[in-house]
Amino acid sequence: MELTGFDDLLESRGSAATKAYTASQAVSGAPITADEIKNRLAPRLYDQLSDGTDETVVRASERAVLHVAAIYSRLGRTLNLDDPVSREVATLFTVYELHLALGNEEAGREYRLKAKDMINAAYGDYPEAEKPVSDKPAIGAITVPGKKDWP
Repeated sequence: MELTGFDDLLESRGSAATKAYTASQAVSGAPITADEIKNRLAPRLYDQLSDGTDETVVRASERAVLHVAAIYSRLGRTLNLDDPVSREVATLFTVYELHLALGNEEAGREYRLKAKDMINAAYGDYPEAEKPVSDKPAIGAITVPGKKDWP
C-alpha cells in the first residue's frame, strides 16, 4: 500500500538523472613528518611557522593531507603519500596550512598555487570547490513511473 496518491512525492525507482560520486578519501603511505618540513624551510621561517614545536607541524600536515585527499577524491583518485608527486603536493599544502594558522594566507598562497599546478600537470584539471565536477549531470532525464493500482 502506498502512502500517497501523488507520484511526484514518491521515491523514484530509477532515474538517469542521479549519479553518485563515490570515491573514498583513503590515504596510504608514510605520513609527512616535521623533519621534512624543517628541511624544506629556512630555520627562522620554520621556527616562526611551527611556533617552536613539531606538534604544530604534525597537526598542519594532518589538515593538509585531509585537504589533498578531498581534492584527489574529486579527481576519482586516492592519495598515496609514497608517490613523489602526491607527497610533494601534500608537503606544499602543509606549508600553506602553517601560514594559514598564523593568519598569513598571502604568504602561503604561492605554495598552494604550486601544488595546484602540480595537480594540473599530473592528473588533469584541478577541481574547484565552487564549480561542478567535470562530468556534468543530465539536464533532463526520463523516468518510467511505477504502475498505479488504480485506473
